[in-house]
Amino acid sequence: MQTKQLILLITIATALSTILIFPTHAVGEEGTGTLNVYTNQERTTLATTDAEGRYVTAPGTEYYLSISEITEYNIGTSITIWVYRTNTAENIEIGNFEVNTELDAIFTWTIPDNWLDEVAKIKYGTNLENDWLFAQKEIWVNARVGTGILYVYKYTWGGEEADLTEDKHYLVLYGETYYFNISGIEEKYTYEVDGVKKTRVWARYRNTDDPSIGELPIETTPSEIKFVKFTWQIPDWLPIDTQIKFKYGKSPTGDLDEWVYARREIESAPRLLFIIPEVFLGSAGAMLLIFSGLGITTLIRRKKT
Repeated sequence: MQTKQLILLITIATALSTILIFPTHAVGEEGTGTLNVYTNQERTTLATTDAEGRYVTAPGTEYYLSISEITEYNIGTSITIWVYRTNTAENIEIGNFEVNTELDAIFTWTIPDNWLDEVAKIKYGTNLENDWLFAQKEIWVNARVGTGILYVYKYTWGGEEADLTEDKHYLVLYGETYYFNISGIEEKYTYEVDGVKKTRVWARYRNTDDPSIGELPIETTPSEIKFVKFTWQIPDWLPIDTQIKFKYGKSPTGDLDEWVYARREIESAPRLLFIIPEVFLGSAGAMLLIFSGLGITTLIRRKKT
């Protein structure tokens, strides 16, 4: 009798398991649903991805998205989609959807105009408090890199370059003026003023607005390489280790055809960074030499008196 009851219970449990889907993830974990970001309404062309596999998007642009293979919820369950803005930890609701027979959620979303240089994640679930998951893959807003390569010189264009970090950022001293060159520009983000082709250049650092460097003429080398050059004084209020990117194009925000980042960045550095490494004995030796120098100076002064 007990054997028959056990077999009956197993049969019922097996039947229920084919109908019900039991959650296997905790709140806040990565779910089975994978985010797809398309640039066309037919959802046939995926947005490009960066080196980390994040979809590259532009502010003010509408994208066509889907979350495929959602297995945590039954077909017919009403779920909500949120965008999680990592820069500010905001959750923005962008729609309510019913899980369909393909276990997909399909929706559209326009990247806000004021989003710059940040990661957005997609959440899905029934309740933001206790029942949601992150979709696999992320969105990177405004990570477009152009063909122009940034070169930074200390005293004059084409002279001694500023120091480079291991990750190829130029180290610059705040308050100092440097000579910049963005070379190898192939994009057509230009316009003509009195017959002269020009582009605009902006600096981008932290969460500030993009200060304009200026409207610059596009010059050409004998080998037809296009470039722009300018001088710029590093703001003296910037904290140490601030990374600064440079944009060039028609407008600092907007569609993909309006602007791009130059390759390479600059990074503000403390003045001691340029002194201590040049001393053979290192930091401790440098400090010893400084205090030794003070002692010698004092001794000389005493002898003179």
